[in-house]
Amino acid sequence: MNNKLHSLYNPLISVMRNEIETCRELHMSLMSERHVLAGFSADELHESNSRKEACILKAETLEDARTQLIRKIAATLGLDWRDVTISALLSHGDGRQKKELRECRSLLRSLLTDIRELNERNKTLLDASISYVRKSIDFLGQLIYPGSIYLNTGRLKTNNMNGKILSREG
Repeated sequence: MNNKLHSLYNPLISVMRNEIETCRELHMSLMSERHVLAGFSADELHESNSRKEACILKAETLEDARTQLIRKIAATLGLDWRDVTISALLSHGDGRQKKELRECRSLLRSLLTDIRELNERNKTLLDASISYVRKSIDFLGQLIYPGSIYLNTGRLKTNNMNGKILSREG
């Protein structure tokens, strides 16, 4: 391995380690977000979103840095940078660099899979919450404005309310 290539691999490994730390932060944020979503606290939700946004911005910056390093490595190797993957770079590194690149790739892959799953679970929880709120608003709307509508047949359309409000005193 030539010195120029060697000098590009080390910063790449460093960037990937920073990406791993950023993904860990995002992972932790998504795990705590689930509890925030269940608690229905607007302030905590805003805080959680801010933490996620900060992680995502940091990840984008690191991805740009990694892309620039991969372009330089590809140019040194005489390859088209769009075809270069971390797996392809493994064969060009020295023993230590191969090991570290392999570890970074494995950790990133695992973290990104976990993040995708957590994000999907949180999305499901949010979708259920939104549906619950919409149904509650519809129910209250039917109670407040029961308005009758006639169908084409001349019959009165019913609101299909499934509940009643009762008032007990004493």
